Amino acid sequence: MTRRAALAGSLGLVLSLGTASAQEPRALDRAVSDGVDRPIKDYSSEGDASSIELNPALLSAVKGLDLVIMGYRSVSPFTRGSGLGGFMSFNLGFGLATGIGVQALRPGFGGGFPDPLAARNPDATKISWAISGGDGKVAAFGLGVHWLRAGELLRAPDLDFGFLFRIRNYASIGAVARFGPADVQAYGDLPGELSLLGELAVRPLGNRTLELAGGVRGRFRASEPGLRASQWEALGAQPRGRIAWRHHGLELAAEVEQVRVSLLDPSTYNFVRADKAVRGSVQLAVAWDFVKASGGVHAGLGEGLDGFGLAARFSTARQGRVFWPRLVDVERLDLSAIKNERQLIAVLQRLERAEKAGARTILLVDARATALGWASLQEIRTALVRVRNAGGHVFAWLEDTKLKDYYLASAAEQVYLHPAGELATFGLKSTSFYLRGLLDKLGVQVEALHIDEYKSAHEMFSRTGPSDKDREQREAILDDTYAQVTHDIAQARGLSVARVRELVDDAPHGPAQAEELGLVDAVVYRDQVVEKIGDAVGARVKFARFDDTEPDPKTWSTAPYVAVVLVEGTIIDGESRTIPLLGTQFTGGDTIVAQLRAVRNDPACQGVVLRVNSPGGSALASDLIWREVSRTHEAWKKNPRKSPPIVVSMGDVAASGGYYVAAGTDHVFAQPTTLTGSIGVVTLHFDVSGLLQKVGVATHTFKRGKNADITGFYRPFSIDERARMDASIRRVYDLFVKRVSDARGKTPEQVDALGRGHVYSGTDARELGLVDAFGGLREAVALVRERSDVGARRELQVRVLPVRKTILDLVLDLLGPDRGDKGLRGRIQARRDAEPPLPLVLTTAIARLPLALLFLPQDQPSALMPVIHAIE
Repeated sequence: MTRRAALAGSLGLVLSLGTASAQEPRALDRAVSDGVDRPIKDYSSEGDASSIELNPALLSAVKGLDLVIMGYRSVSPFTRGSGLGGFMSFNLGFGLATGIGVQALRPGFGGGFPDPLAARNPDATKISWAISGGDGKVAAFGLGVHWLRAGELLRAPDLDFGFLFRIRNYASIGAVARFGPADVQAYGDLPGELSLLGELAVRPLGNRTLELAGGVRGRFRASEPGLRASQWEALGAQPRGRIAWRHHGLELAAEVEQVRVSLLDPSTYNFVRADKAVRGSVQLAVAWDFVKASGGVHAGLGEGLDGFGLAARFSTARQGRVFWPRLVDVERLDLSAIKNERQLIAVLQRLERAEKAGARTILLVDARATALGWASLQEIRTALVRVRNAGGHVFAWLEDTKLKDYYLASAAEQVYLHPAGELATFGLKSTSFYLRGLLDKLGVQVEALHIDEYKSAHEMFSRTGPSDKDREQREAILDDTYAQVTHDIAQARGLSVARVRELVDDAPHGPAQAEELGLVDAVVYRDQVVEKIGDAVGARVKFARFDDTEPDPKTWSTAPYVAVVLVEGTIIDGESRTIPLLGTQFTGGDTIVAQLRAVRNDPACQGVVLRVNSPGGSALASDLIWREVSRTHEAWKKNPRKSPPIVVSMGDVAASGGYYVAAGTDHVFAQPTTLTGSIGVVTLHFDVSGLLQKVGVATHTFKRGKNADITGFYRPFSIDERARMDASIRRVYDLFVKRVSDARGKTPEQVDALGRGHVYSGTDARELGLVDAFGGLREAVALVRERSDVGARRELQVRVLPVRKTILDLVLDLLGPDRGDKGLRGRIQARRDAEPPLPLVLTTAIARLPLALLFLPQDQPSALMPVIHAIE
């Protein structure tokens, strides 16, 4: 009897608990104008087209055209928010973005349960429009307008006012005020509601990998028309928080929020009282470039799940990419397309990503018609070796092949040659033209002033052949380059250096002979290459193109980056100039000075690599760049936390003025085949009086001042004038020597012994202390990361600067209106532009080296290397 009583009592208790739980079903109190529910709500972070519904200010942070389709389905009968919506936004540029949205809302109870608040939650259609202004990386504001139709009732539009403010890459603040409707009045059975929300998102790592957010929402309701603000029902403040983890195209997010609920009678389902509850959600999103899909669930209001949401996003901006092994895809690397430093850096970055992919990487190097210099080839070749060392596969394809092509291809594990091709690896040569005989026939005399015996940049105009000192340095550079090339090929192909030199001397080699000699691994047609690679890796392969992408936006604001500032081509006074159709590049001193100042003062810049591929040029412009490099270096030494470090990476050539600018910092990288040094000065004086006499032209100069026409090209220098110009270039040379001696820790006498115009290979320059280490862009970036205390795992963009002007930019510069006085810099440039040019016997369209000397100011000191950089 006692046991029966106990059993009955226990059963009654369980039933009573179950009844108590069932006595108070909780229905979500949610305004129908809030739209389709979603598992994760973003008011301050990245946003998409559906931000029209949450915070219209976020539209400014959404790039290009964006389309979102989303739906939500309530699983619990008392959870509101079901519906389907579509949103589209477009970033117009100029700081403006706009978007529209359409939603079909079904907020009523499911499962046939009677809804005591059905009048407040009718099926409805919501149409939205929003506009946003501002920079999504800094601050933006937004206005959203929403029209709600429920049956025959068309309510006055809701108004949203949104605000966004980024605290660089570490925090973002979003705030939204919603007036629903704008006059916050009740329309029929639909109450008016005022909602105020603020949210702070924090990225502790400075990137989008980990994000924490928290905020609070306050709600006020006007249930009847004509209520004063003091009579509105305060629905309380509801805190919320979320966390997100992202990696490439994968995103996992969770959210917890406090919500207002209506407790219902379990028998009649009539409203009993209002209360608060906590519900949570999780969402998983997967992206592949321009497409993103997400799904998530809510729980906490009832037993089991409250509801689930699905969404798909389509965008013209990349949203990330989920990576998986690409076991059968082969990427072709066409090296003939590399024409300048920007394209070279892009290829180096691709190879670095290939190295990180390890065994998933299969590359086919198309090494036909390679036009790069030897240092650039060596940098790419080293990167290919690193890909192989990381477990990747590298193959090479050749047809009619010169030594440059074969040198690069020799880094591959297998080298393929076309049956109709050959290895025309004839060795190295360097050819210069000497115009003295032609100028004599034309009646043009050239007086060359130079410091000193190795400074041979003038010889093409002043001599009929190379001087003994120029011949000496040419031979030394060819020796060092040839030694490096034959050593690398010998090591790659398992041959001795002596044997490689024999094979070079015995060139050309036909396909069968090349295979027999061990220079290539197979002779195949183009269509057979894929099959050969498949046999080598043991898989069926196909060619594929993998985009050079950083697909997902890493930060809200400016991403942390390393600035690679290019000093490419001849250095000139004023602004940089480009002739796009000819690929001719002039680096302007003023342009580089302004760029270095900008990155030095940019908190997002974590380091600067001055990438030099220049034979020099204007001594004045070189000194201006040196000064700004030195200021950047000194600022870092003084305060490493506020200023970025700067190092130098030398490309194919960094000589004379190109070496001058490198003296502003304490660490210089070069390749063994880099041409550098040439510490010296040269100036040319053209005398065209003989030419004018031949064509019957006479001149007469009126002047005040003894030397007013010293720079005129109608007569030769007098003895006194030549002495004055000698003194001028001597001052420039002494300054050059001082810059180098201060930077390299040598005495001026030691630098003078190494200088005097002498050009060295990178190998000799390192031994002599003119450079610090062998390496390229990779090593330079690694050093500035180390000096900036940036962890090895932290991602840093590599930003190539100055930003290259497009052809449209150049046209607009020519057609743009005169902006008047631009201050001292503008007046200096105007004066330069007003000066009569050199006897530009050639136009700037052919301003390629070795004739670049003609495009520097006459009778002014130039830090330009001898013309020996073209080693084929």
